[in-house]
Amino acid sequence: MLGKKKNIFKQAAFFFLMLVIITGCKKSEGQKATLSLQFQTVIGEANYSFLDSYLNQGTQAIRLEVFQFYISDITLVNKKGKETIVSDIELVKLDLSGFGLAEVKIPAGDYASLKFGIGVSPELNATSPSDHKDADHPLSSTQNTYWGMNSMYRFLMIDGRYDHENDGTMDGIFSYHTGYDDCYRIVEFSKDLSFDRKENYTEKITIDVTKLFNVSGSLVDVVNESNFHGEYSEIAVALRLSTNFSSSLSLQ
Repeated sequence: MLGKKKNIFKQAAFFFLMLVIITGCKKSEGQKATLSLQFQTVIGEANYSFLDSYLNQGTQAIRLEVFQFYISDITLVNKKGKETIVSDIELVKLDLSGFGLAEVKIPAGDYASLKFGIGVSPELNATSPSDHKDADHPLSSTQNTYWGMNSMYRFLMIDGRYDHENDGTMDGIFSYHTGYDDCYRIVEFSKDLSFDRKENYTEKITIDVTKLFNVSGSLVDVVNESNFHGEYSEIAVALRLSTNFSSSLSLQ
């Protein structure tokens, strides 16, 4: 009888401990702040809408139609250099106004910078949709971003049209879907950030579309290099686009 009582006591203590841990986690989550990372395509100081065209390199009329991308390991860095990852993966889908967002829970505190990877981190890129059963997960099959033929995810998806003849008619098509760990880029923005518990915050990140296809000589020729869909022999195009996209981002 004494042994049974000891076992019952141990079981009760174990369940009580688990209850405390679960309750503590829920309470901790409820105490966090909410950070909305808002992305917006721009040209200069003005927002860029996908309903409009713009001149690429001053000559080629471009109109974007589809624009979405992954960001991985969203990280807050404090003034001592300590890093806190607040989300391992988010999928940002821009609407026709060029706006998209990722919302994450963050611990309260003061930070000196924000950084994240553009694309899917190598660890997660080695997984497949079957590893992510939740339909709302950024890497689930419902997102339709997995390249089964290459066993990896598409990091950056930019589709659109261009005026091939420069006659006012959008008669050319471009489509760039990057992938491969080679295309993964990390960006970091230095800014004093301060977050209180339970509060909501917004940080705006602009995407300068004029830099997508040409930054400091890193040129992507939308006419003669009009697509990339995973052919590794043509990865130079994807690498240039990945670098250009990272250069197009600015934290406001």
